[in-house]
Amino acid sequence: MKPLYTQHTTIPEQYIVDSFERFLIEDQAHRDLSTEHSIDSERTACAHIVAEESLIFSGSLILNTILKEYDVELFVQDGDPCNEGDLIAKIAAPATVLLSYERILLNLIQRLSGVSFLTAQYVQKLNSSQIKILDTRKTTPGIRLFEKYAVCVGGGYNHRLDLYHGIMLKDNHLALINDLEQVLDDIKKQHPTKRIQIEIDYFDQLKQNLKPHFQIDAILLDNMNRQKTIKCVDYITKHWPQCFIESSGGINLNNLHNYIDTGIHAISIGALTHQAVSKNIKLEFK
Repeated sequence: MKPLYTQHTTIPEQYIVDSFERFLIEDQAHRDLSTEHSIDSERTACAHIVAEESLIFSGSLILNTILKEYDVELFVQDGDPCNEGDLIAKIAAPATVLLSYERILLNLIQRLSGVSFLTAQYVQKLNSSQIKILDTRKTTPGIRLFEKYAVCVGGGYNHRLDLYHGIMLKDNHLALINDLEQVLDDIKKQHPTKRIQIEIDYFDQLKQNLKPHFQIDAILLDNMNRQKTIKCVDYITKHWPQCFIESSGGINLNNLHNYIDTGIHAISIGALTHQAVSKNIKLEFK
């Protein structure tokens, strides 16, 4: 089944530029006293970016955008695996630029390569053409689009980008809603193109709260084991045959296999972004 939402398989150039400007301000790169007082502003340097451990590279868009005025030679592309010692890129640019940009460039590329690496682990472990590995909104504030892109680079898929991108009525919503049918009707009238997803915690909640005539695009089965998942999937496919079914909560690399052949279409994994470990990548002058 097709993904519910837009897939962020690239990052707009202006978004990268604007974000990097914010990062430079945060790091006060324009007031880099160490570099200002030690390096000739006219001096050009050649730097190598090198992997220091196994990773899935995610950063070519960043390097080509931020350093597009200079000479950047990439030896790998986004999505390519790298091992310790692999040369990722050569850069020829003013030494002052490389020194002032170094930490921000590496921080971002290391972070995204870590997200892509962990995502690839989940995709390879699941090894299913029928079930998609999805990210969540459990992202690092300020770099969500970067991390969503890194998930795609690692072979995963994107869930909704933000709260406006789609409607998800979770357990706390359901606890406060008096008339779910009226709410769903109002949403469809005011936002006819928005996808509607309902989170379900147990089978009786599914049966009692959702009526077959409700217009629902997706159902999320939260914290359910294999048996409970199959029971809910059977009920959902009977009443909403076109419904996108997603599992989430408590699913990790160790129990991922339990959800194969359950009939679900996707597994959302918050760990792809909130537990990913940045990969060691260095920049060294030659």
